[in-house]
Amino acid sequence: MTYNIKITDNSPQAKSLLLMLQTFAMDYNFLQIEKEDKENNLSEELKEELDFRYEHFLEHGNEYKDWETIKHKYVQQ
Repeated sequence: MTYNIKITDNSPQAKSLLLMLQTFAMDYNFLQIEKEDKENNLSEELKEELDFRYEHFLEHGNEYKDWETIKHKYVQQ
């Protein structure tokens, strides 16, 4: 499973969180921290993952639900 976390400001809390994640990354090889490149916002790994998901969607589009259907399910709870 892959998660993307974006830290978008330079507040003390954001810096503290980034430092904590970088510290964890030293001990946990499954955690990777990549700084975004301003000109190329997606890493090669992320581009490959998005391409994979897009291809899967094209082949299995009937397995997906639109956002309004999902939102309606959770708004009712």
